[in-house]
Amino acid sequence: MDQNPHVGAILLMGPPGAGKGTQAFRLAEQFPNFVHFDTGGEIYRRVTDPHFVDDPLVQEQKEIYFGGKLNTPEWVAGLVAERIRFYSGKGQGVIFSGSPRTVYETQAVMPLLEEAYGKEQILVVALGVSLETITKRSRDRLVCRNNLCRYPAALADKGTPCPNCGKPLPAEQSEDEKWKWQGMETRFREYRERTLPAIDILRAGYQTIAVDAEMSEEEIFAKISLAAHEKFKL
Repeated sequence: MDQNPHVGAILLMGPPGAGKGTQAFRLAEQFPNFVHFDTGGEIYRRVTDPHFVDDPLVQEQKEIYFGGKLNTPEWVAGLVAERIRFYSGKGQGVIFSGSPRTVYETQAVMPLLEEAYGKEQILVVALGVSLETITKRSRDRLVCRNNLCRYPAALADKGTPCPNCGKPLPAEQSEDEKWKWQGMETRFREYRERTLPAIDILRAGYQTIAVDAEMSEEEIFAKISLAAHEKFKL
């Protein structure tokens, strides 16, 4: 089957708070043939879904998630594989914000992406940023409570319409959001120990661009957007 040169997979990689979700929302808005798949958002929806309150596996993953650790790779890979098949089957490209997060997930997911889009249609974006910066960003972030949206807005925008779905943003951070910056050292350590090795594998096998995520949102977006335009002939 011939591969569509205008779709593929964009993998936004980096520590929590690096701006992966923000950039993914913007890219999906600019390139309508691509869909944003927020791995963290999907995990959050699953572990907080009342339909799974009696599911021991989901409840185990919930404890891991809110403990600031990375979820079990096999379980996450299953969620991601499900979405890859769905979106590629509709002829859409996919933008991942944070996947694959581990070596196991990389080994499980990348063959599926290659089968769906072709190896040459995969772009990896490695965002580099300091612990100090991501802690501040997470402290100042306010996530839309609409579980189908979960746009990462600024805390200063509380009570205003969400830029993505239009529903009112909450008046304050939820406890779920507060633990993210309060436990940032644990999350950053998990990233260094478990995600950086996965990024090394991606660098060795796929086109990868390094982006300084200490820059402004606009500067970061300009670099990623240009790379996507060139990669997918958009």
